[in-house]
Amino acid sequence: MEFDINKKIDDIVPLLRRIWGDRRRLVRNCVIAGVVAIIVAFSLPRKYESVVVLAPESAQGNSLSGLSSLASFAGVNVGGLTSEDALYPELYPQIVGSTTFLSELYAMNVTSSDDEINTTLFDYIGNKQKFPWWEYAVILPMRLKEMLLPKDRSAVGIPEDVTYYSYSEKEHSVINKLSKLVWTSVDVGNNVITITVAMQDPKIAAQVADRVAVQLQEYVTRYRTSKAKKDYEYSETLFKEAEAIYHQKQEEYARYMDRHMLGTLKLQYKAEEERLMNEMQLAFGIYNQMAQQKELAKAKVQERTPVYTVMQPAVVPELPAGPRKLFILVGFLFLTLFGHIAWLITGAHLKSGIRKIAARD
Repeated sequence: MEFDINKKIDDIVPLLRRIWGDRRRLVRNCVIAGVVAIIVAFSLPRKYESVVVLAPESAQGNSLSGLSSLASFAGVNVGGLTSEDALYPELYPQIVGSTTFLSELYAMNVTSSDDEINTTLFDYIGNKQKFPWWEYAVILPMRLKEMLLPKDRSAVGIPEDVTYYSYSEKEHSVINKLSKLVWTSVDVGNNVITITVAMQDPKIAAQVADRVAVQLQEYVTRYRTSKAKKDYEYSETLFKEAEAIYHQKQEEYARYMDRHMLGTLKLQYKAEEERLMNEMQLAFGIYNQMAQQKELAKAKVQERTPVYTVMQPAVVPELPAGPRKLFILVGFLFLTLFGHIAWLITGAHLKSGIRKIAARD
């Protein structure tokens, strides 16, 4: 073991001597890297992050036991009422990152901290963002292309039975930028959802974060209550039909009794009276049952509506979250030092190899 350690020391000492002998070049390279790092760090626009933390109700165990008890008490069978939710919080990041979800944020109005920018999010992301100077080499040709070759943005007719969306090149660009500025994480253990939005203006970051949280809640609510609302609309239709039939039978019975009040002792009148009464009572029974079904369906909509607790609302950040100038500087210096040492290790071998190849030739 002692032999191995001594061998490693013998390998390191020459390397340290080469580094010390080349220290001037190393210092020069580090100074150049530091200057480049400072230029890069100050060229990157500032970004502010606003965070919203939500705690949704558990998607599991939603058996609607209270509603089932109420239905049993009313004598109505709702055996298919219990169901499991297929939209779990673990899927929320995919929802927020989807193209349709991000495109729904286009129309929201945003206002900067200094009130100089008051426009839509689509215009802000597409035209009002700041870029580092090296990205203009890519942006300027695209802007010239849009100016010189305008595209026809007229709406294209899409059949009603086709469920796809068509986006322009500009819209795809904005969606791609938004997907990098808005992200969601889920703590599975605590069932907590964290929505983070990074923007170049702190006030806009808070506005977008709040809107994303509201839009996510609306999306999940629509999903969970869609079938319950359809059931409620159907039960309401049946209720109105049963109500109309009951009122019709009630009027027929009343008109008959008004016409034959003095002939109630006759058997034929008595039989007709009982028939009309039975039809009215049957219609009333159906009407009463449909009323109960309607109230249960209405309660089901309320039961399926998710409840969210906002643990951390959107707050306008005071300090920027990036760029981290010190981290950039340290990173450039580390890469320079690592690259210089790697060159000292491999450079001598490469030079000797090249010389041997040249000597053979």
